[in-house]
Formats: sequence, C-alpha cells, structure tokens
Amino acid sequence: MVYKKKALFLSCLVGALALVYAGTWVFEPERVNSRNAAFQWLDPKGLDAIDRIELSSGSGDPLTLVRKDTRWFVSRDDGDYPAKQGRIEEFLRILSTKGSYPVRGTETASHERLGLTEAAASRILIRGGAAAYPMLDLLVGSRDPTGREVYLRKQDQAEVRSGNDALSGYISSARTSWYDLRLFPETENPGLEVDSVQRLTVYPLAASAEESAESGEQRAPEPPFSLSRSEGTWIIEGASVNALDNQRIESYIRSIVDAEGEDFMPAPEGIQENEFIQGRIVLELGNGLSRTIRIGPALESNQRKAIVSDTPFVYALAEWTINRIFRDASYFEKP
Repeated sequence: MVYKKKALFLSCLVGALALVYAGTWVFEPERVNSRNAAFQWLDPKGLDAIDRIELSSGSGDPLTLVRKDTRWFVSRDDGDYPAKQGRIEEFLRILSTKGSYPVRGTETASHERLGLTEAAASRILIRGGAAAYPMLDLLVGSRDPTGREVYLRKQDQAEVRSGNDALSGYISSARTSWYDLRLFPETENPGLEVDSVQRLTVYPLAASAEESAESGEQRAPEPPFSLSRSEGTWIIEGASVNALDNQRIESYIRSIVDAEGEDFMPAPEGIQENEFIQGRIVLELGNGLSRTIRIGPALESNQRKAIVSDTPFVYALAEWTINRIFRDASYFEKP
C-alpha cells in the first residue's frame, strides 16, 4: 500500500515538473518574441484584388503602377507603359509573406527619430477594387544601427516594427527598372521565338545627319538582304556570301528577339511612321504573320528612336543595341 502511494506521488511530481518545463519552453521570452515578430503586411488572399500601387520616397518622382485585366503597367502623364510582371509579383510576395518584424515601439514620440513621419518616410500605398480605404499604407523609415534592418509602420498606427530591408530597393529604384522594355515582350500571344522566324530581311541603316556632315556627302544605305530557312539550313538573298554560319545566324536572331530599349519615349501626337525610315528589320513568322522594327532619327544621347509593328510605343535604343541587330551580310559568313 505504501509502495502504491509513493508511486502515485512520484507520478504526480513528474507530471507537474513536465508541465513546468513545457510552460518555460512555451513562454520562454525569446520564443514569445519570435512568435510576436512573425508578421506579414498584406493578406495573400487579397493579392488578386490589387489594381494600383503607388511608391514614393524623399527623392525622385512618385511611381504609379496600375493593373488592367491581368497585366501591370507603369502609369505616366502621357500614358501607360508595360511593366515587368515578375518584378511586381516579387514585390507583392515580400509584402504578403510572413517574416521577422519584431515590435520596436508603440509611442508616436519615436516616429520622428526613426524617420517614420509622413514627411520623412518613404511610402507604399496599395489599393484594390472599390474599397474606400487602401489595402496597405506602409511607411518605410530609417535603417537601424546595424544597417541591415529598416523601421516600418502602417500610416494609421503608432506601432513600429523593424525588419530586413527588402523594400527600399524597390521604392528608390529608377522608373526604367519597372518597365518591360523588350521589343517583343514575353506576354505577347503568341510569343516570338527564334524557331518561329522563317525569314528575316535587313534594310541597313542610312547615314545619320551627323555622319553625313562629317563625311561631307550623303551616303546611300547599303541594299537590303534576306536570310531564309531552307531544309534545316539558311540561305541568303541580296548579298554575295560564300558559306553561311548557321549558328551565328541563330544567335543573331536571338539577339533581335531579346532586344530591349533603354527607355520609352513620349509620342504626344501619336507615332508618325515617316519619322522611322532610317532602317528596318522585318521578321516573317511560320504562322504567316510578320513583325517589323523601324528605326528613327538619332537622339543627343547616341540613342535612336525605334518602333515595332502592332505596338503603340516608341523605344529609345542604345547605340550598342543598334549595332548588334543591324549587321552587314558579311557577318554571317563562315570564318
């Protein structure tokens, strides 16, 4: 009988100690802080409803991104321009994924010191649907003493949190970093692939006014030439080339398909095609369609204006891009 009482007592003691240990483990300050630090700024269930993002910082013009149907655009005074879909999706993923954002304070008196007043902070404003209030109005303040984290708070709350500075790079980046400047975007349907190009015709560039002034004469452009697929190889028309380098031709077409502009140029009166007669490249596709790149006058920055058929945008192409997509016929000859 005494043995049973002792066993019962020891069992109760072990159970009590287990409860005490479990309590200290669950309520350990570091673990409590870790749970409280887990936080997300946006509910991922509401991402599909977002149709407008506004970013502003102390320097530079505010940036506005708008979604039309399923595609994002950068909104400017002169129109809406294609945006990088993947960049925006990644930005929203950061905001809607739980991360470590521990509370650093709840007093409004700290906002000025932490760069979190409306006048000093950068701002992320996200709207969606017909809601009267934004889905997120987030202020991004100064970095912490380590330089690795940044202070954040919602505009209508006093609570301050800190976290890994993954947002400042998006807010302060140049407007052009948000543009999808590919001449043939992946969002096109059908998308343009190297294998779909059956024939390519190059109308070489005419000499610019500056080049003509330097040479003292108006140089006529070289005659056009065409590259065509034929029974698994390439043939050339309009130029005398001994033997073609098929791999070089494929790489050349890839450089055209992947070509990007440096910026979008305003076209206040719409595109005037008679401006874009300095040279062109015509891609004929296997589905019977064709796409044409037309080159316009040179800009002061050594860039050139360009347009692409079936798009309403004017691109600024860098000189090195122009040199890469306009090649002499001799470039395709086997070494």
